[in-house]
Amino acid sequence: MNRSLSDCRALVTGASGFVGAWLTHHLIEQGAEVTSVLSEFNPRSQFAKLGLDKEIRCYYGSIADYNLIERAITVGKINTIFHLAAVSLQDLAYQIPWQTFETNVKGTYNLLEVCRIHQDQISKIIVASSDKVYGDSPDLPYDEGMPIQGRNPYDASKSCSDLISQSYRHSFNLPIVIGRFGNIFGGGDLNFRRLIPGTIQRLYAQLPPIIRIPSNGIYMRDFLYIQDLMTAYMAMYHYVNNEEKGNVFNFGTGKLWDIKKVIEIIQRAMNLEHIEPLYEHQKNSEILHQYLSTEKAKSTLNWSAETSLEEGIRKTVEWYHNYWNSDSQNYESALN
Repeated sequence: MNRSLSDCRALVTGASGFVGAWLTHHLIEQGAEVTSVLSEFNPRSQFAKLGLDKEIRCYYGSIADYNLIERAITVGKINTIFHLAAVSLQDLAYQIPWQTFETNVKGTYNLLEVCRIHQDQISKIIVASSDKVYGDSPDLPYDEGMPIQGRNPYDASKSCSDLISQSYRHSFNLPIVIGRFGNIFGGGDLNFRRLIPGTIQRLYAQLPPIIRIPSNGIYMRDFLYIQDLMTAYMAMYHYVNNEEKGNVFNFGTGKLWDIKKVIEIIQRAMNLEHIEPLYEHQKNSEILHQYLSTEKAKSTLNWSAETSLEEGIRKTVEWYHNYWNSDSQNYESALN
């Protein structure tokens, strides 16, 4: 059962992104007052589609701008932080590593420093981390006690953000909870470089899906549906911080999926199984196999993912079908 958030005055960084839009919408539905810092406004995004810019207080600028963050927190009398803003694509991080570190690292310490200075008004800080912080470990699934050791630009930036958050928790007693998530998917993700939306986009345009192949095998990942992610955020929000139990939690399904199998599920959901995939050999190799142990989230937060990959993909395909059929410009975006 959802609990009212009428006493929550939240700052959601990155609210216009895929996850941020869903979280902002959920918070508003539960009665929260929301403020956000946005890098840009995309009129075709889920954020715009839901009219969220008209329901929250928006500040436009960089998450790395300390003064902007401080203004948003003080003017909005913020008591809760959901920190999601990040460069979140592996290939983009390889192309512009400096911007990845500027956003993911500097953005995090600027935000937490503002929270430290105004600690008297902040009661909860929830930081979005990633399974990528564990790096390329042969020990699977990852659990929260494993070392943080990201190596490539994106993984390293998320590792730094995670460690900085833990440092502010340990050194300044800030009320920080960190969520490390698997690969998130669902309707509203317009970053078509990602596997699931990119595959749906290509199939919708009657193009073959692309399977990226590293030199050392086949990618396998844990995929978490967006609605299960919302319950994870609420579990962290309502969590009574207990030093003994720790403040870091993994969220995923605990299942490992071959990306070729994922593409087959998408093709079945779209009735396009006859289209043969293209195989693309990848130069910059990501981590080969990754999935998370969620035992701590189950035992401490009473949380577990409830949506199967097949059901989540079916709902995601339906979302894109409605999106692209509702507006001719949206349809054109599927082809570009």
